Amino acid sequence: MNIPEPLFTGKNTIFLEEIPSTNTYAMEIVAKTNPPEGTCIYTAYQSAGRGQIGRFWHSSKNKNILSSYIFYPKQLQISDQFLLNIISGLAVKDVVSEFIENVKIKWPNDIYVGDKKIAGILVQNILRGAEIKATVIGIGLNVNEDFFPSDIPNPISLTMLTNINHDIPAILQLLSARIEYYYMKMKVGQQALMETSYTNALYRLNEKALFIKEDKTTFSGYIQGVDTQGKLLIKMENGEIMAFGFREIVYVI
Repeated sequence: MNIPEPLFTGKNTIFLEEIPSTNTYAMEIVAKTNPPEGTCIYTAYQSAGRGQIGRFWHSSKNKNILSSYIFYPKQLQISDQFLLNIISGLAVKDVVSEFIENVKIKWPNDIYVGDKKIAGILVQNILRGAEIKATVIGIGLNVNEDFFPSDIPNPISLTMLTNINHDIPAILQLLSARIEYYYMKMKVGQQALMETSYTNALYRLNEKALFIKEDKTTFSGYIQGVDTQGKLLIKMENGEIMAFGFREIVYVI
């Protein structure tokens, strides 16, 4: 595996043996200090790791990647902040794709192999007026995990898929390099290209899929992509295309 050397992402690292949450820690130090752009906080164990909607993130000690990156995308308009989800999703997809095939992005930011979840991403932005003061990109990637609690619905890890243990520091460096790659593309205005790549990587794109609405009713449709606000575009059975925001629908896996 050829791992490029990042220019600045992950150059400043903060390792903590155990911490409640890397994202929470990153948000706290951004509020109090001014860490260099690309700072990476990572840990061997999170006692209160979480994903989207506050869900618990399971990870055994020293077996997986639990990291958060700090960036200052001040040139990005608040209305375009979903681009940060796009760059992080593409980066993690690229990393996993170094080892296995059939890697997809399950909107908005889970990484799937087949119908199994291998990674989760939590993007949190600190806003100041009309600009994004800072963003924290938290990534949990199942690397060498060999056990998951039974109440976690559909997890998988690299070691379960490949039957070998992997070098976590090497994968973390690769992750830093891929995040930086897409972050720099965003900074030079190549967002249309990344939006296309994100759409093409979507889990169940153009496949008939079942969804559940907030009112618990179910419907089937075909994922078409996302709009500029990051809403999921679904073609309904009657041909109408509707946009759904995060929390408004869930997939039936």
